[in-house]
Amino acid sequence: MTDLSKIKLGVSPLTGAVFLYRHGKDQSVALEKRGAEADMMIAFVEFMMHGTPTGSKKCVRLGDRYYEVRARPISKDEFEAGIARSKRE
Repeated sequence: MTDLSKIKLGVSPLTGAVFLYRHGKDQSVALEKRGAEADMMIAFVEFMMHGTPTGSKKCVRLGDRYYEVRARPISKDEFEAGIARSKRE
């Protein structure tokens, strides 16, 4: 059985891709890894939207930095406009 304490989420410093990896004693060396961005985003949106059909806002602290994270339902048109806008930027 795999020791779950040796499984982590990571972000590639080169590509920005999210991945899930298993490490040994050295936490910076991945013994196995796979892409996990879609799984992570699904879990994040389900977490943010749980019990709040119109959306939610959460404040989080990561180390010495603070963030406000928001999620709300959008239409397909808003989604497509956001994709087009992000491709231009």
